[in-house]
Formats: sequence, structure tokens, C-alpha cells
Amino acid sequence: MEFYAALRDRMDRQHGPLGERLRNALAAVIEGGAIVPGESLPSEREMAEQLDVSRSTLRQGLKELAQMGLVTTRPGAGTVVTGRIPKALSRLSGFTEDMRLRGLLASSRVVECSIAPISPDDAFRTGLPLGTPMMTLVRLRMAGEESLSYERAMVPVETVGPTYDGSGSLYERMDERNARPRRILQSLQAIEAPADIARHLGIREGAAVLEITQLGYGENGSVVEDAISWYRGDRYKYVGEIRG
Repeated sequence: MEFYAALRDRMDRQHGPLGERLRNALAAVIEGGAIVPGESLPSEREMAEQLDVSRSTLRQGLKELAQMGLVTTRPGAGTVVTGRIPKALSRLSGFTEDMRLRGLLASSRVVECSIAPISPDDAFRTGLPLGTPMMTLVRLRMAGEESLSYERAMVPVETVGPTYDGSGSLYERMDERNARPRRILQSLQAIEAPADIARHLGIREGAAVLEITQLGYGENGSVVEDAISWYRGDRYKYVGEIRG
């Protein structure tokens, strides 16, 4: 019953149309952790009765929460909380590790996996010698059947081996050769998803995505990763600790 008490309190402290207050209250309570990701919300009938709202008003609110990426509908489970996935700025980790910490199964759909000498522009940006064999990986990263990010990464072939096909964790593959990045320079900005990125992620064109570019440096200080990724803004949030 604490769930309903929190919802009523949030709704009572707002002004405006009932549907808007309900949606905002649900979003705040879910993001506050009242129901953890993976758990189902109560049935529509129960929620409508407990909150004294119509089923149509409740359904509209749940639809808007789904568009925000906070809930999803699963056969046999009803409306399930998904929540935004926190990404720690203070910890160097890959997509597979992040999903594993959330109890989710990561997978990849390889769009491109090719090997070619580094281009002059890329050599200038990374400081790697001209002619360095580079593997280009373009992958759609997923948790279960849900697309979460689209990434394009270039790594020296020696850091993963020429037989790597792009499946599984890139960083775990690099660990096998003691080549994982030890330091990363990263830039993050919110952008509107262009058509091709939106298509891959299954979101509308112009929806918010987090565009992250990074250079990863190995133990000897040379670049071992040159990557750009687009994360769904409705499913990711970045968190960090700042000390003075």
C-alpha cells in the first residue's frame, strides 16, 4: 500500500489535469525505486480503483510512460517496470558488464566487422602509425530483445585478434590479450536521433539519444579504442561522483 500512498501524495501536490498529474506521479514513484525494474505494476483494474481514476485515464498514462521508456508490456506479465539504466561515469566498464550488473542478458547484432589499414584522418586523431591494421565493428547492442545502443568502434587488430567476429563482449576479448583500455577520454552530448540511428534503435526520428565519443588508452599510453555510440535517452542516465 506504500506504492499507492506515494502516488496519491505526488498527485495531491500537483496542479493541472488529472491525467497529467497521474502520469507525473507514476514516473516519479517508478524512478524513485518504489517498484524495481523487472517487477510488474498492479493490474489496471486495481490501480484505477485504488487511485479513483478511470481505466482510460490510467491506460493513457501507462502509454505515455512506455513512450518515456519507464515501462513495457509483456505477455503474461502485464505492465513491467523497465526504468532507466544508470551508467557510472567513475567506472570504466563495457556494455556487457553494465547489463550483467543489472541482471540483464546482453547481446549484439553485428552490422559490420571489417579489417583495413587506418586512414590518415584516423591516424592523425589517434596518434597511431599509418598502416596500422584496424578492425571496425558496427553493432546494435541489446538487452534481451530490446535495442539500447548503436555503436561504431575501431580497435587495432592486435588487441582482439583477426578472428574476432564482433560477437560477445569487446572488452572481455581485449582482456584475453591484456589490451583493455586503462584510461578513457569521453565526450557526451544529447542530440536528436537522425533517421538511420532511429531506425536501428527502433525509436522515432528526432527522439533524444546520448551520443558518446571516446578514445581508450592502453597501459603503454597508445590508443586501443576509437568509438562513437548512440544510447537511447529514454533508457539511459549517466551518474557520477564529484569531490571537492
